[in-house]
Amino acid sequence: MSIRTTIDISGARQNNLKNISVEIPRDQLTVITGVSGSGKSSLAFDVIFGEGQRRFLDSISNFAKGRISQLKKAKVDSVRGLSPVIAIEQKKGNHNPRSTVGTVTDTNDYLRLLFATAGTGHCPDCSKPLRQLSAAQIAEHISSLPKGTIVELRAPVYKIYGEEYSYTFQKLREKGFKHLLVDDMPVSLADESGLDESRSYRIEMIIDRFTLKDETYIQLTKSIESAMLALDEDIMIKAEIIGGTGEGEDKGFYDHFGCPEHHYFLCDMQPFHFSFNTSASACHTCLGVGMSYVVEPRFLVVAPEKSIYKGALKNTVFNPAGKDSYRTVLMYSLSEKYGFSLDVPFHELPASVHNLLFYGTKGELVPMLQPPNSAKKNWMTGRDRPFGGFVQEMESWYKHYIRKTSTSEAFEPAFIKDCMIEKVCPECSGARLKRQRLQITVGNKNIDQLSRMQLHELLGFLNTLSFEPVIREVADTIVRELQSRISLLIEIGLHYISLGRRSDSISGGEMQRIKMSTQISSELMGMLYIMDEPSIGLHPRDSHRVIDTMKKLRDLGNTIIVVEHDMDTIRSADHIIEIGPGPGIHGGNVVACGTVDSIMDQPESVTGQYLSGKAFIPVPEQRRRLGDAFLSIQGARENNLKNVDLDIPLGVLICVTGVSGSGKSSMINGILSKQLRIDKTSARIVAGEHDFLFGADQLNHVINIDQTAIGRNSKSNPATYIGIYDRIRDLYAMQPEAVARGYQPIDFSLTHANGTRCEHCAGDGILVTNLQFMADIETLCPVCKGMRFSEEGLEIKIRGKSIADVLEMTVEEAADFFGEHKYLKHKLAIMNELGLGYLTLGQSSTTLSGGEAQRVKLAYELAKIKKGAHNLYILDEPTTGLHLEDIKKLLVALNKLVDSGHSVLVIEHHLDVIKSADYIIDMGPEGGDQGGYVVAEGTPEQVAKVAASHTGRYLSSVLGTTASR
Repeated sequence: MSIRTTIDISGARQNNLKNISVEIPRDQLTVITGVSGSGKSSLAFDVIFGEGQRRFLDSISNFAKGRISQLKKAKVDSVRGLSPVIAIEQKKGNHNPRSTVGTVTDTNDYLRLLFATAGTGHCPDCSKPLRQLSAAQIAEHISSLPKGTIVELRAPVYKIYGEEYSYTFQKLREKGFKHLLVDDMPVSLADESGLDESRSYRIEMIIDRFTLKDETYIQLTKSIESAMLALDEDIMIKAEIIGGTGEGEDKGFYDHFGCPEHHYFLCDMQPFHFSFNTSASACHTCLGVGMSYVVEPRFLVVAPEKSIYKGALKNTVFNPAGKDSYRTVLMYSLSEKYGFSLDVPFHELPASVHNLLFYGTKGELVPMLQPPNSAKKNWMTGRDRPFGGFVQEMESWYKHYIRKTSTSEAFEPAFIKDCMIEKVCPECSGARLKRQRLQITVGNKNIDQLSRMQLHELLGFLNTLSFEPVIREVADTIVRELQSRISLLIEIGLHYISLGRRSDSISGGEMQRIKMSTQISSELMGMLYIMDEPSIGLHPRDSHRVIDTMKKLRDLGNTIIVVEHDMDTIRSADHIIEIGPGPGIHGGNVVACGTVDSIMDQPESVTGQYLSGKAFIPVPEQRRRLGDAFLSIQGARENNLKNVDLDIPLGVLICVTGVSGSGKSSMINGILSKQLRIDKTSARIVAGEHDFLFGADQLNHVINIDQTAIGRNSKSNPATYIGIYDRIRDLYAMQPEAVARGYQPIDFSLTHANGTRCEHCAGDGILVTNLQFMADIETLCPVCKGMRFSEEGLEIKIRGKSIADVLEMTVEEAADFFGEHKYLKHKLAIMNELGLGYLTLGQSSTTLSGGEAQRVKLAYELAKIKKGAHNLYILDEPTTGLHLEDIKKLLVALNKLVDSGHSVLVIEHHLDVIKSADYIIDMGPEGGDQGGYVVAEGTPEQVAKVAASHTGRYLSSVLGTTASR
């Protein structure tokens, strides 16, 4: 029997595919390309990956099927020659704040194992190194003391940030402990704490006390083990000789076992001791997330132009209507003691008064006075009390709700959430772990310090490690595995990230490359890998890294299929399949198939025309001149930015470039966009670290056109987003038969019950049936037959078309159908110009790609351009998912915005966009800690001459090639 050398697809009709048949060579790198919406993803993911995954799931037991979502069969006659398939899709990182680069790559598991195996403890008082000891070893050592010696086991008690001592003591009581030492003075847990909350104390808990006897060893071992469990798996305990015949021998007793001066022992460690996903090891303030909600003072002020008595502050902070309340007594007493008025506008009060109200009297007592307009005496009058400040009070309320349940979201009142922002945890400073865990080091670095290192630094650190002979073999094995995994991440161009970086801050392209490195490390062969634009987010300097990685996977004996538009990747492919020729209903056919050379020789191939140079995006004949208007950012320090000052010209097309991790997003999305939104809307947003932003007053609006979905449910669609569905509903409500029936425009809404929508399917057109061992089945609604409206609603027609027929129209068809309606024609024409003519008006927004969603948003903005306004439009990699033919249309749209008097700022790596800009800001020179500077500024021609600019180097070749044509 001959071995199959191709994957044969016959009769593929998924989405817009036109019953195509195609052969894909095995064990080669195949690129599927074509214009946006042509059917590439339908072939690669819906047909090939979908069928491969479905067949695997069909082969498992019914027991397993009942616990896994099953997949429906793709619309294809046959797919032969499939291997086990893995899809590496273009998706952003996990939104779980506990997910990090280290957890996604499983590298954290090896790092935790290294610390449990080779970690060195340190005395919390003097930092003396301590070696690990099991409970049995500690018990055996204590038992070596003379009989009659009295030994006391203790453990340090740490008060959690913002927690009251009474709450700390209550938790210890619940665990069964009875006695403490507070600054070496005995305290019973049966009593109230009586401690000053503003002071810090040295607190030790007494675990157990022994008088050593012959039979003490077993009891001692069990006591140490149970103490570790009761102390949330604490790994540091104290053994104090407090009397008996062993007194005076304590110095020699601690040598080589614990700290001779402070008497701490380090207990045996396990990998879970270093996991921030276990309650025993996670920081108690942030619960292992590294971030905590804290009150932002400016959110407590709702009307700074008003006085405190007229409602300047949130009602939850101070409600002027409560004339006899404790708050009124407090505010009046503060104003009398510190000499400020409650009747002047809040913004006119000095900063010292603002600080007093927000952060309190710092322990100073305030006499509580009766306000003159109070009807009755408050119970607080006549007492002296400290005031902690509104910030401390709100945070205390928040902690009160947090303690009620681990799922605190259900108990968080809106008034608390509205005035809080997420900041680095004040207890662990973002380390996620208890402070006790951070006292354990390898090579004098704790696990958090290693997690914060950029990968190239971490690899260098691991290369320097050496271990004692007793653990060397095990530790070296763990280090080799870490080195291997980190080296793969570095090779794929992710040297600038760290293992502790949150997954939700990782771009789709970065996450895809992380998954690629994981697959290489598995060294599997005979697999089928399907990837979606792995070049996303990569600077031209680094694109070869992804290409080399895909070739490594291929050379291991795997088949690689890539949906891609990047020309360098296409040139590196063994086989190319172009789907098209156009988008949507105009696509779905195999336009060209073969090697790079054969594709270039096929005139019907759009990609081939660009590969051969016959088609290209020209350099603008003239660039716009800079005016006098600028946005100026001073002292930008967010993430890796190095105290940068930057002037951004307005009224032109600006492109911010630089290698991955150079600081582009930190500067534009982290600082500029957020600060402008604060300046324009006073939004509850916190901008990245910087000193000042000047020039915001020159802008009317700031619009961030990103790739997030345009809607959250299946009823949201392009027609509702760009605002034409309201007009369409108006037209149908105006028809004579609709008027006769008393229909209103809202009756034609898919979200409005009791209107004309089909109530059997609630306007979805389909019914979803859950089958336990098979895929969910989507069937047409038997009542409306998928039309989404009732029979009565479908009887209302315009020129023979019902509203359901209109929702099934493409943008092109709708533009022709509504040609007499100026408003509708205008908006639809703009969508058509952006290459979205293939979308149907009623297509669910949840099925749009990120690039399509971004262009729909751009169409919405282009359609409402008004003369005289000056807006700033910010776009982050708008070329994602776009063919060069689509990019040409995108550039026309962006230039239209600029020509209308607006400013457009684009973060981009694509050279055809960069060369078309009026002004370039190049960040770098490298990523991570070696980036964060402005390397070059100016026109593309000026940047191309800067030797230190990686962008300039690649730009010069593009400009030179174009100029020679």
